Amino acid sequence: MRWSYLASVGALAVVLSACSSTPDSGAGAGDGADSADGAQSTGMYGDGGMSESQMYEGQPAERERVVYFGFDEYSVAGQYQGMLQANADFLKENGNREVVIEGHTDERGSREYNIALGEKRANAVRDVLLSYGVSSSQIDTVSYGEESPAVDGSGESAWSKNRRAVIEYGQ
Repeated sequence: MRWSYLASVGALAVVLSACSSTPDSGAGAGDGADSADGAQSTGMYGDGGMSESQMYEGQPAERERVVYFGFDEYSVAGQYQGMLQANADFLKENGNREVVIEGHTDERGSREYNIALGEKRANAVRDVLLSYGVSSSQIDTVSYGEESPAVDGSGESAWSKNRRAVIEYGQ
């Protein structure tokens, strides 16, 4: 069993090393930042990349993109329906735009529980957007659990701001 594992890891290493490429010496070579090993990087803004202002350009006028949840809850409250409808309308009008819905929790509970709860929150917001006609290909979800708090500290005032799902716009 151990030898088959090592053989699998070795085969994977060979395949991954075969995927490397050499820098192009044609037009545009040297435009990016050169590293010590000769690799080039154009960064976020080079060669067709978008700046942050371009990425968020044309986002819904109602810039609210956060849904807050009660303790140990993952159902979307009615007060967020208008905001989610505005985001859904924008996404339907801009079929090339995508969002990632990030699920978050407060610090209480185990890491595993909070990852699962964050996923339920992100999926709940996704389901609302889908019900408004947004294509599933435009939506991705991720759970950060308690790992990325909006507010540091303990107590209900901090916890209530950390129990959330955030709609993040991509390209």
